[in-house]
Formats: sequence, C-alpha cells, structure tokens
Amino acid sequence: MLIYKQEDHRKVTLGEKEMNSKVFELNKLLSELEDQGGYFIDFISTRGIQSGIIRLHPGENDTQQPHSVDEVYYVIEGNGFIELNGKDHKIRQGTSIFVPAKADHRFHGNKEDIVIFYALGGRS
Repeated sequence: MLIYKQEDHRKVTLGEKEMNSKVFELNKLLSELEDQGGYFIDFISTRGIQSGIIRLHPGENDTQQPHSVDEVYYVIEGNGFIELNGKDHKIRQGTSIFVPAKADHRFHGNKEDIVIFYALGGRS
C-alpha cells in the first residue's frame, strides 16, 4: 500500500509507465505496518525499484530469503546485527549495508526496535 502526502508531486516517467512522484512519511509507514501486523512494508514497487521499511521488535525473527537483485539497507534507528553469509556485523543508526544478489542475510540481536530502510534494484 502506498502512503504519502499529496503535496509537491510531479509526473516522472519510469520506463513506459508514468506515475506521480510521492513524498512518504516514516511515522505513517510505521503506523500502517503496525496495522497490518507484519515486520516490513513496501511503499514503492515499480519495474525499476522496490523499497520499504523493516521494523523488528526485540526477539522478532527476520525471515527474509536471499533476493535475486542487489539490495541496500540504511539503519534509521536502533542497533543490532546483520548476518551476511554466516558472519555477524554490528549495525547501528546511520549504518549503510550493501547486500549482493543471492546473498544470505538477516537482521537480529536488537534489544529495542530497529527501523531500517531498504531498496532493491527492481522487483525480486
């Protein structure tokens, strides 16, 4: 589901598809995520890019599988670990992470909520 403010939009062309640009607010995305009961929400999904927000509560499992395209993460708040191909890496607010296509990865070990932005190169 797309959640956005209606202000400041203009048309952009994505391949053959034309769509309005949008502005997204984190608090609204997190509220929608809470309402739907999952731990992630996609808010952009086009042929060129897919992006969303992950929020993991302490002890919640990140069940994602490797993706067929490269992925970038940015930690908005919180800290914990990302396991990349079997090795743990400490992450915290402000950490950027690149995960190549087909790499095993998952977030874990957070003692408080962790909120992460992600973007993938097209639909996986």
